[in-house]
Amino acid sequence: MSLAFNNVLNLNKKNYNGVTIEELSLSGKINIRGKSSDKEFMKNIGSALNLVLPIEPNVRIFNNNISIMWLGPNEWLVIAPENEKDGIISLLKSNLNPQKTAITDVSFNRTILRLEGEKVFTLLSKFLVANLEKILKTNFSVAQSIFIKIPVLFVRNNTDEEPTSLDLHLNRSHTKYVYELLVDGSKNLNI
Repeated sequence: MSLAFNNVLNLNKKNYNGVTIEELSLSGKINIRGKSSDKEFMKNIGSALNLVLPIEPNVRIFNNNISIMWLGPNEWLVIAPENEKDGIISLLKSNLNPQKTAITDVSFNRTILRLEGEKVFTLLSKFLVANLEKILKTNFSVAQSIFIKIPVLFVRNNTDEEPTSLDLHLNRSHTKYVYELLVDGSKNLNI
């Protein structure tokens, strides 16, 4: 018997005063740990995923269906379609030295809320001290922060020419609380 995990909110895209919020479908999330200074590790990851791991802070790279985000000097998060996750994990485990790396399926730990619209940064500024608009100024950048005492990974999805689109990766147990804060905060965005 296998466990079935669904979205937390079962929420379709809704507009709140110029900011749309939706919970994305479940995706595969793989945490990888290894030393970026280990040339064999970096080469084998690149071969397995057909991507070079980012080694600069707050960077995301992607191709096809795979996205890799820098979380720390020796930690990355791989996002892939849920139906491809097990194959990617098997490929990584067969290509990497288990004594020097850790590969963990964290798919069911977190969910993703997508916020879109011109007032996204105004809304988030109500809850954060950090200036996300400045921190996420580079196309497709990432940042980790504390959002009302909750650790959140912010991912910018747009180029400068496109409307603002951010993904909030957060623990499933906090999703409803954060969603309700965002909805409440969107009621007055004329700051």
